[in-house]
Amino acid sequence: MTSNIVTKNIWTPAWIQDVTHGRWLTPPTDPEQLLMGLGIDSRTIKPGRAFLAVKGDQFDGHQFINKAIDAGASIIIAEKYDGESSRQDAGLLLVDNTVAALQQLAIAYRKELRASGCHIIAVVGSNGKTTTRHLIHAVLSSALKGTQSPKSFNNHLGVPLTLLGASLDDDFLVAEVGTNHPGEIDALGELLQPDSAVITCIGKEHMEFFGDLNGVANEEAAITRHLPDRGPVFIESDAYQWVRKAPSFNPKTNITVYGGDGNEATPDQLKQARQSLIVGGATIRLPLIAPHDRLNAMAAVVVGRAMRVPVSKIKSALEVVSPMPGRLEVKRFGHVTLIDDSYNANPDSARAALHVLADYAPGTSGRRMVILGDMLELGDIAESSHREVGQTLNKLFTSGILHRAVLLGPLMAWTHDELCRAGHVDHVTYHPEMSESNHANIVDLIRPNDVVLLKGSRGMQLEILLPAIDGRFTDQTLE
Repeated sequence: MTSNIVTKNIWTPAWIQDVTHGRWLTPPTDPEQLLMGLGIDSRTIKPGRAFLAVKGDQFDGHQFINKAIDAGASIIIAEKYDGESSRQDAGLLLVDNTVAALQQLAIAYRKELRASGCHIIAVVGSNGKTTTRHLIHAVLSSALKGTQSPKSFNNHLGVPLTLLGASLDDDFLVAEVGTNHPGEIDALGELLQPDSAVITCIGKEHMEFFGDLNGVANEEAAITRHLPDRGPVFIESDAYQWVRKAPSFNPKTNITVYGGDGNEATPDQLKQARQSLIVGGATIRLPLIAPHDRLNAMAAVVVGRAMRVPVSKIKSALEVVSPMPGRLEVKRFGHVTLIDDSYNANPDSARAALHVLADYAPGTSGRRMVILGDMLELGDIAESSHREVGQTLNKLFTSGILHRAVLLGPLMAWTHDELCRAGHVDHVTYHPEMSESNHANIVDLIRPNDVVLLKGSRGMQLEILLPAIDGRFTDQTLE
């Protein structure tokens, strides 16, 4: 993770030391040098950047300090250093806690962004955050200068890095804010201090920790606590029915509800048609395959209109936008079409992805096939949710829409049981574990002209199947 920073002369070693209250173990050669960014991954460090050593779940950045110095880091921010402290390649600043230091820097820089007039938009919700953030950025960039969260930088590290990645001459910043435990949205909202917010939907996410949909709604609605009085919040119509009752919801916001059958609450009374929107008399045809992307696009439209982007520019931006990687992204491997939705999964997004597969026509003699991995962190509803997916698959098999299913992971045992009970066992392959040993067996089930949906939770890492599919079918000639 790296944050590219273009600022006035505030982003200097002296400013960092002042904000973090750190102690120089090795003073920098020039404490007033303008730094060009900050990163927590030594592999992305370039000359002129600062490296902040963060201890994560899998790696400890302190082990890579010397690599960051070798890569040209101007200063190092760390909690400890076991190497040669007299090494003069880079300044070495010791702080009590590097994560706290990162957030202190972000909070201080947020004040500079506010003073410079940069409008910050927070995007929260159970599903669709990344695509909605991406579409909002595309719309706003058609008329304004700004940036967005890199990839899915939406946690306690990603949000501050996103803030630090904005320029003081930006008109806007679109920041994705995620959660998997109660209180995270509130904490990140306090750090981000958004000027406006979007709530995309309320669904069954991380139910192990939120308990029920009311718990999810209360978590997502917490972003409104950190909006200014009468600050704009754009809420999808179904989500509004949940968040408006949440104890954390701030009623002093300026609420715009978008979506719904008639879309009557949107500024231009947006009307749904298949993969198109009508905005201010202009028809916008979306190049995205998921029906729910119409709602994501509606969010981008209402935000764009609120920030005075002309309809003509909104239309031009949305009609050429590309899908985000791993979010219902259509890929071609020779004569095989793969719908890559492997980034994450919960019951609502799994259902939506299966509807997309059902509507996607295979090639001549081709079939529809799904590769599904476990949906994680569902708590008490894990069994019922996986059985519901099995029931949906049963309907698709019975109607002749689906021809083959591959199920991966211990939780998919419940899905497999539903399919066996319905008599579809001959069309289903079940692997209790996702391992390299079964990659080839899975790929062997795919045929030329098939349309294959890949869907599972982030922890399942289904994307590791892509090279095997690519190697098997790309450049393959049909006989």
